[in-house]
Amino acid sequence: MTTNEKIELLRGEMKKLGLAAYVVPTTDPHLSEYTPDHYKFRHWLSGFLGSAGTVVVTMEKSGLWTDGRYYIQAAREIENSEIKLFRAAEPGVKTYTQYLCDELKKGDVVGISGQFFSQSGADRLKKDLAAKGIELNNEHDLSEKIWLDRPPLPYSPAFVLDVQYAGETARSKLGRVRDEMKKRGVTHYVVGKLDAVMWLSNLRGADIHCCPFAISYALVGPEKAWLYIDERSLDGEVSDKLMGEGFEIRPYESIYGDIAALGEDCTLGADFNAVNSGLTAAAKQCSLKNIRDIVNPFKAVKNETENKNLMECYENDVVALTKGFYWIYKCLDEGKKITEYDVFEKLIELRAEQPLNLGPSFDTIAAYKGNAAMMHYKPEPDNSAVLEREGMLLIDSGGQYLNGTTDITRTLVLGPISDEERHAFTLVLKSSIAMMTAKFLRGTTGANLDILARGPLWDEGIDYKCGTGHGVGFCLNVHEGPQNLSQSLNSAAFEIGMNCTVEPGVYIENRYGIRTENDVIVAPFTKTEHGEFYRFELLSYCPIDVSGIDPLLLSGKERAWINAYHEVCRNKLRGRLTDEEYAWLENYTREI
Repeated sequence: MTTNEKIELLRGEMKKLGLAAYVVPTTDPHLSEYTPDHYKFRHWLSGFLGSAGTVVVTMEKSGLWTDGRYYIQAAREIENSEIKLFRAAEPGVKTYTQYLCDELKKGDVVGISGQFFSQSGADRLKKDLAAKGIELNNEHDLSEKIWLDRPPLPYSPAFVLDVQYAGETARSKLGRVRDEMKKRGVTHYVVGKLDAVMWLSNLRGADIHCCPFAISYALVGPEKAWLYIDERSLDGEVSDKLMGEGFEIRPYESIYGDIAALGEDCTLGADFNAVNSGLTAAAKQCSLKNIRDIVNPFKAVKNETENKNLMECYENDVVALTKGFYWIYKCLDEGKKITEYDVFEKLIELRAEQPLNLGPSFDTIAAYKGNAAMMHYKPEPDNSAVLEREGMLLIDSGGQYLNGTTDITRTLVLGPISDEERHAFTLVLKSSIAMMTAKFLRGTTGANLDILARGPLWDEGIDYKCGTGHGVGFCLNVHEGPQNLSQSLNSAAFEIGMNCTVEPGVYIENRYGIRTENDVIVAPFTKTEHGEFYRFELLSYCPIDVSGIDPLLLSGKERAWINAYHEVCRNKLRGRLTDEEYAWLENYTREI
């Protein structure tokens, strides 16, 4: 079926239920960034494959709202349909809620499926619509009516991440959560986010593409804790380990009934931003209290064991990447035909050779020339640019390992580039250096620091329509909070042990995209009479293509930084590469 035919099927179901509009978000019942195929209804309906976006369908019109990472991609993927693209981050663009209020009339009903909206999201939507006399019905999952070839919900063998990697037992984590529950005045706490359930239980699986997750929920009580999961995912040994750490295993769907059975003497704590509204609606007898997420702040601060493992993990990951870079240049020098997709596959192969690798942490972005202007471009086997000895290739990739999760971007100069491209490449490097060398007062948030990276670009009237950086999980999500580097207000201050990416860029539609991404961890700097100061310590020492740099644009301090950085790169890679690879690396990272 075409996208328009699918939309007409949806309208047919809407008409039966008396719905004037229907809202289709990207998420699943765990409010995940990356969802199993079973829940990719928005993908199926619209044809847009990005990881963020919302589709709204009325009886006459339909629209897609997505952020700056996906403007170019979304426009291409919906161009043959009736769907109109709304560039959500641009000034003057209506939110989808404002759109609904303008398009509908008093007494109309908007339909959603409550399990795909957080409680706070559903509450906001209901309130905004009510101001215009529009009702919200959250009881209908229309995907079940029209998506007849829907993939089944996955389950895969799960395993327990050993404490030599996690650095803390699940029993210890449950104890910390219970201590916080007492402070918050709740007897029970529901955990809906998959990465939070995985961190709390030390469980890992393979139910989600590129994420080591087993689809599950957790409920923590004052003395007992329950893990809700398809029992086919657990063998006897894993079940015994979980029970030994304090978990009782329950069928996946039974969490709704178990919450409904909590008595009047119970108070269920839930972060309304982190659990779906179906879970909170199940709390019919007990008291329900909206509290800040307990698990996420614990998870974001890596312990000493995790940090030690991450250092080793990144060193191994950089070996794979450097070998991949060398392979690209060697193929081009030998006149071999290679495509973006060949790079995609090669990096999977090279990472698989590294110790403790579980696969990629996201689909590699290997984007040549103008394709790199699409921030989340993914090459396909039958639609992939052929690389040549000219222009630039942007590679954004990462790996999942038992000892960490990685995310690194490099822009490779494959041959001659324009003065404009070299200028932009150098500005991005200046932006990266400015952030990575930052010193900042305890209590500083990412919104306070973001200008350090944007400054060199803003000085020349250039900006990038995304954040500067995000936290990274430990054998978990490649995107993790609450910390980030962004213009958006964020109350989460950086703490020692938090990690973050630093990834400024320049993106010129249909021409080129440049991004340089390193990973850092917050470390102590100094204490003075003015307070306690922190700094960023580098986790990733991946070579940067010096042939893209205009040294005249760099200060003496910046030139010294890149030269010292590359000396560390070479030292870490010495003995890990072949003689030919290392000789290439020495030239690639030559002093400027």
